[in-house]
Amino acid sequence: MSLNDWKRILVFGAHVDDEIIGPGGTIARLSQAGAEVHLVTFTGGAQDTGYARTDLKDKIADLRRAEAAACDKVLGIKERIFLGRPSQGVVNDTATYQECVRLIRQIKPDVIFSHWYEDKHRDHRAIAEITDEARWKAWDHVLADLGAPYYTAEFYFYEILELFPHPTILVDITATMDKKLAAMQTMTSQLDVLPNVMDYIRGVGLARGFSRGTKYAEAFLRSNLLATPL
Repeated sequence: MSLNDWKRILVFGAHVDDEIIGPGGTIARLSQAGAEVHLVTFTGGAQDTGYARTDLKDKIADLRRAEAAACDKVLGIKERIFLGRPSQGVVNDTATYQECVRLIRQIKPDVIFSHWYEDKHRDHRAIAEITDEARWKAWDHVLADLGAPYYTAEFYFYEILELFPHPTILVDITATMDKKLAAMQTMTSQLDVLPNVMDYIRGVGLARGFSRGTKYAEAFLRSNLLATPL
């Protein structure tokens, strides 16, 4: 399959804004082309740690939900599902793993995007492990109460804090970089948490674009956990 064949997209992210910093330009490009983008955010709620000032501690959950809704409009995300796991506390337990299996079977994506195993953030690493394996288990003929078996043909990791030494694909986001930056601007509570993040997004986009031969690009690494059946 190629980018033009992706009609239903499933993105897994730890925190509100990971979908922007990582695949935000690709999400905007796909949604503009008519694809349905479904997003699963693992954290978000009373145990959110994404505040840079103590006076925001009791407000951060509501702030992040509002920022998420604004981001979804900018990027064209059709549906965002919050799992309500604690920030800095996502673990590969049975309930979380099986919920990901259920969601894959329910949404039936053409492609899945998720965090990478080698990221610094503990939540990101946990989610990479959970979702990569859940893609396989969603295809297995078990757990019938979670839906019929479904095979997702493609699964890609995206970059947040660590960059791939050898990415599998580079997606041109020159036409949607403005959407990616505008989506990040909706994250008002995070601009102090992530100082210079706008420059970081531009810089990575320019570096990946240089490798691709376009102004901006995003890099993805294909999972090798499953072989593609032909």
